[in-house]
Amino acid sequence: MKKQKWIVMVLLIMMAFIMAGCSGTDANSKKDEKYKVAVLLPGSMNDGGWSTMGYKSAKAAAESIDAEFSYTETKSPQDAIDALTDFGERGFTIVFCHSFDYQDAAKKVAADYPDTQFITSGGTTMTENITPIYVKSEQASYLLGVMAAKMSTTKKVGIIGSEEIPSITKTLKGFAQGVKDTNPSIETKLTYLGTSTDAGKGKEATIALINNGCDFIFASANAAAQGVFQAVDENKDKGVIGFGSYGRITQKYPESFIADMVSNYEPVFVELAGKVVDDTFKPGVSYFADIFNGGVNVYFNDKLPVSAEAKKAYDDAVAKFKTNSIKIDIGEY
Repeated sequence: MKKQKWIVMVLLIMMAFIMAGCSGTDANSKKDEKYKVAVLLPGSMNDGGWSTMGYKSAKAAAESIDAEFSYTETKSPQDAIDALTDFGERGFTIVFCHSFDYQDAAKKVAADYPDTQFITSGGTTMTENITPIYVKSEQASYLLGVMAAKMSTTKKVGIIGSEEIPSITKTLKGFAQGVKDTNPSIETKLTYLGTSTDAGKGKEATIALINNGCDFIFASANAAAQGVFQAVDENKDKGVIGFGSYGRITQKYPESFIADMVSNYEPVFVELAGKVVDDTFKPGVSYFADIFNGGVNVYFNDKLPVSAEAKKAYDDAVAKFKTNSIKIDIGEY
């Protein structure tokens, strides 16, 4: 009888060890999992603007969770679908789709890869694995418009967009409203290029605006904006001044660009990657970033300072944003 009890006790102890081992394996499986993070870019990662910012932000997010990192540059809607399908097939944990336009491709692909989170930069599509990030770039562009209205001597300013899509139009509308709210007598001339990649068209459009009397130029045109920046710099002797967008353009053209509007996706990319890893991520919910939480910033050029009057108007507008006294009509988004 004692021998039987001893055998039962040994078996119970062995089972306890086995169960503990299994439990430990389950607990550590999540910890030991190798994550994969990718980013889809609408232009070259070296464009110095939107795509560069997206690449660096996604890479930082991958490094923050010790994940494998990959990226793809696309040139067509089918490129986007193919790339997202490839990332899904390869078991990527997170794919940052760094363009409003990518939500259509995500909608076609996401349902087939429920274990992959597709996070779009802009957009309105929300599902169990498609989540948009909304950066209020229109706040920063509004502030640039305020300064342009205070400093323009020709009373004409030009704005250039790549394509007429919500993520671009909202930024340009912010600038235009900043001008109008500050000085309604100033004329704002708007041009859309019909492309996000053709720098040549960006340059041509900028020269046309300059020839039409515009002395301040702002563009939200992805890779095509490189042509805008070049044209502004080449006409600086005529008194033309530019505002940079999505990158530190003032550092490249310090004699012709007075300030930069830089959307910073890195904090929110890193935050969402961490939430995915610790299971606190909520898919299908919009995440917001603005001028007060680091999502979008305005950087000034010390070598080409703004006037005291323009800086005061800028500071007054920031104070109004804090109290929600400024409402920007961005139209349908």
